Amino acid sequence: MVNPGLTKIRMFIKCYVHNNYMVNKPTRVQENKVVMAKLTRRDFIKLQKHCSIKKETVNAVVKKAVMAEIESPIPHMLAGRNIFIYNKYKDNYSWKVILDNGLRIDIEDDLPAEYVTQLFDSLKQAVDERNTYIKKQNKDGVPIPSKLVRKEL
Repeated sequence: MVNPGLTKIRMFIKCYVHNNYMVNKPTRVQENKVVMAKLTRRDFIKLQKHCSIKKETVNAVVKKAVMAEIESPIPHMLAGRNIFIYNKYKDNYSWKVILDNGLRIDIEDDLPAEYVTQLFDSLKQAVDERNTYIKKQNKDGVPIPSKLVRKEL
């Protein structure tokens, strides 16, 4: 036979424990969040080597990279000019970019002449297609958002 007094005591203890330790358990406010990235095994090994050379943990290196991107992000597009230079001795081209801030970046120093010719033809075709699409007729014409002039079309 079950003792009714003992059952009441057990129920009281269960309720007390639940109310005081489970329901009223202080919620933990997390100041930090975990960020993860999936890397190939090869890339992870490279990262580990890089960290060991710098004598830093993987977390420290990843955190620094994330913070650097957040604090001074690199824009998706930068203003500048493409420069192709023909080397008549090698019969090839060099491709450089000069940014508007003066920084010069060497993209490639050994582009075959055939590659540049095919690239030029392809770019010309794409630009002509775009000009037809936007109805460009004058050389100095620039794209204007159609919503600005829709009433007049």
